[in-house]
Amino acid sequence: MYHFIAHWYFNAPIEHVWKEIEDTSNISGWLRDFRKVTPRSVQKEERRSVDIDVEYRGDLPYTFRFSMRVIKVEPPHLLELEATGNLIGRGKWVLRSQDQGKAATYFWDVTVANPFFALFVKFPWFKAITERNHNATMDRAYQALKQKL
Repeated sequence: MYHFIAHWYFNAPIEHVWKEIEDTSNISGWLRDFRKVTPRSVQKEERRSVDIDVEYRGDLPYTFRFSMRVIKVEPPHLLELEATGNLIGRGKWVLRSQDQGKAATYFWDVTVANPFFALFVKFPWFKAITERNHNATMDRAYQALKQKL
């Protein structure tokens, strides 16, 4: 299992940061390694996707296909997600005020369902490659979201 943590900081109102993070159906606008995002269900009263199918490809020559479901929402501070498919696990966004701006932390605890990856992830060199891939994806997403805000 992987345990990733990304810490981001924005000079933007928390409502603006929250709007981008909670809008899962349009997340590929700034999380560009999500090559395709298909909403499966929408909560009409909040106009928020609660289930999406994702095709993700970072720097590795492999496309991960998985679904994400919103499982807990506490606007504008907490969004929890559950992943199933090629990636299995949970993600959690936590937003808070910090030093005149807004801090966003993403916790991503995930394992791979693909037997090939499950076998190779036991090797430290392979795990390091996949961790660099994740970190590069999140760095690109952070830069894109900062520009958007």
